[in-house]
Amino acid sequence: MGITGYNNDNEGNSVAILEWLKRRTAGDDAAVLQIETHELEFSGLNIRQVLDAHQAWKVRLLAILDKTSTESLQVSEIQRDNVCILGKWIYGAAKPLYGRLPEYESLRQTHAAFHLAAGDVLRRFLDGNPEAARKLLRAEFSTLSDRIQLDLVRLYASKTG
Repeated sequence: MGITGYNNDNEGNSVAILEWLKRRTAGDDAAVLQIETHELEFSGLNIRQVLDAHQAWKVRLLAILDKTSTESLQVSEIQRDNVCILGKWIYGAAKPLYGRLPEYESLRQTHAAFHLAAGDVLRRFLDGNPEAARKLLRAEFSTLSDRIQLDLVRLYASKTG
């Protein structure tokens, strides 16, 4: 599926957040998520900021695999799913509001698996197996990254629908 990205213009295949979810659920992988200004804030969470931060993980990990990064990351820190903006929100403000919803639980589980996969990418690299790290980054990590985007939008849709 691959992350299709998002933007704030009205060109091409760009669609608002709920329409994007409908299209993606129907199998339209060409739809690009458009986040309109009134859709940015979701119960104290800035959706654009969260999506940017999770997409940046791939760039950060690729830089480590390519040995162009000066960043020093620890596997145990990467694997913690309650430290980033989304994790703090999931276990904080979102839990009392949405914790009973299956969409919340799906997002929580996907997010936790995403951080475990990110840590596994780094662990494989540090263990001297960069090809296994790249394979994991292209497969499981990328799939989970896509699912975070979908699960977050599904949770958003559940509160507005």
